[in-house]
Amino acid sequence: MIFTSLTTMVISFAAMAGVAIASDNLVLTPIGLPCDTPNQVGCSMGIKFFNNDDDFAYLCGPKNTIVDYQACSCKKCCYVDSMGSAQC
Repeated sequence: MIFTSLTTMVISFAAMAGVAIASDNLVLTPIGLPCDTPNQVGCSMGIKFFNNDDDFAYLCGPKNTIVDYQACSCKKCCYVDSMGSAQC
C-alpha cells in the first residue's frame, strides 16, 4: 500500500515537471485573439507577456480574430495612417 502511494507520487511529480518544462517553451502571440474591425488593420497598446508589453499592429480577419501582426519596438507608438496602414 505504501509502495503504491509512493509510486503514484513519483509519477505525479514527473508529470508536473514535464508540464513545467514544456511551458518554458510556450510562445504567446496575438494570433486568434478577438478584434473589433473585421478585414481592417488596427493597433494594440500591448499584451502582457508578449513583445515586452510593446505595441503591435494587427490585421483583423473576417471572423473578428487577429490573423496577422507586426510587433513594434516601442510603447504608445502604433497608429493607423490616413491610407489605412498600421505603422509603428
